[in-house]
Amino acid sequence: MLLARLARPSSGHARLGEREIDALPEAVTGARIGYAGADTYLFPVSVRENVLYGLKQRELNPVGHDEESRRRHDRFVAEARRAGNPAFDINADWVDYKAAGATGPHDIDRRILDLLPVVELESDIYALGLRGTIDPAGRPGVAEGIMKARDELRARLGDPRFAPLVEPFDRQRYARNMSVAENLLFGTAADAAYAPERLAQNALVLRVLDGLGLTGDFLAMGRQIAETMVELFADLPPGHPFFEQFSFIAAEDLPEFRVMVARISGKGGMENVGAEDRARLMALPFTYVEARHRLGLVDDAMQQRLLKAREALADALPDGAVEVYAIDAYNRAATLQDNILFGRLAYGQAQAAERIGTLIAEVLDKLDLRRTVVGVGLDFNVGNSGKRLNAAQRQKIGLVRALLKRPELLVINDATAVLDAGAQARLMAAILKLRAGRNVIWVLGRPALAEHFDTLLALRDGKVVAQGGFAELRQPGSAVADLLAAE
Repeated sequence: MLLARLARPSSGHARLGEREIDALPEAVTGARIGYAGADTYLFPVSVRENVLYGLKQRELNPVGHDEESRRRHDRFVAEARRAGNPAFDINADWVDYKAAGATGPHDIDRRILDLLPVVELESDIYALGLRGTIDPAGRPGVAEGIMKARDELRARLGDPRFAPLVEPFDRQRYARNMSVAENLLFGTAADAAYAPERLAQNALVLRVLDGLGLTGDFLAMGRQIAETMVELFADLPPGHPFFEQFSFIAAEDLPEFRVMVARISGKGGMENVGAEDRARLMALPFTYVEARHRLGLVDDAMQQRLLKAREALADALPDGAVEVYAIDAYNRAATLQDNILFGRLAYGQAQAAERIGTLIAEVLDKLDLRRTVVGVGLDFNVGNSGKRLNAAQRQKIGLVRALLKRPELLVINDATAVLDAGAQARLMAAILKLRAGRNVIWVLGRPALAEHFDTLLALRDGKVVAQGGFAELRQPGSAVADLLAAE
């Protein structure tokens, strides 16, 4: 932590050459020392931006200005200097691409992608890429590649072994493996007001359903769903996994639905339904998936009525509100995986997700698109403090951030602590191979890994108690021989 300037010395000296580390400019230590610790802080931006943060040393690549923006910038600089503030341009590109071995933003992803396998993060970012979206206008090459993958996958799904695993999109048919909401939209919402979870409050959708005489049917379906859920889940404790897997109703909402069902079942029936209860009942059928929930609520006749509602809604939707599924077009609001699959996984088919996932991976490998998908995964927003990622993924991103700038001195402070022993050993071997001939200081949580290093320092109570090579420190009488022998 002293080397990384995360702690200040209270006594003694810490030097690089003849210079006190604490006296060196941070621009020097920040550029020449890479640090990865047990706790990796991530900003609520993309994976890529978090990785590039270690390369942002100073204002390196100024923004090009036209005459008007130049005048505004000059005024900003003058005011900043008058106020005694730095005059840095926050809109400039501060990334030191040269330090990473890249020439600019167009090839920095190549360097990042090369490092992901080193820390065993590639498969994770690949999965995030499949869940990601792109703008085909801004990335036409990616969209074209994904469309080729769609065609290749469709050909493979013609195999009887795989055909039952996916129900393809078909505008003329009701998809039993899609929710009622997804069937009505037959596309992906580009406007948040038309997201499936908000359709029950959407005035246009409710007006279309009412015009086709479906409001009463939805209320009846909602009542049956509510009664079934109350009956099935009444005796389960809150937090039971079945709520997440099967229930339409959250555990905390179940008591209110129990009261509502009792009210409806009493004298007067549906006449006892007020506006609030009515809205709750109307919302339940939108999440219903016939192939998954199997309550028999969407029979052939109801399917045809819902298909009519689909067409009526398509005619009434505002332009751009929903990106409709079309076999010959890329859907900009849908994920890469949905664009490739162009359908839904079939419920009830053994290991459908795993088998189709393997098939998609084979197609992407054949078309040399895997790195493209991983590149899209770099756009994934990690959330506040990286909370959308697990602890291992956060630590691995911290390692990539430190490795990317190819520092003269790499300090790894127990940065693989959350990984299992096998993963720790593999990552250490890969990183040391990458850093062959360059300085690495590694704080170890497992003494057995010490044999990979030229020089060892053993500390106890904040003091160095042993120093030397691995073979030397294993000898009887060494201050840490017992520690090394224990493993």
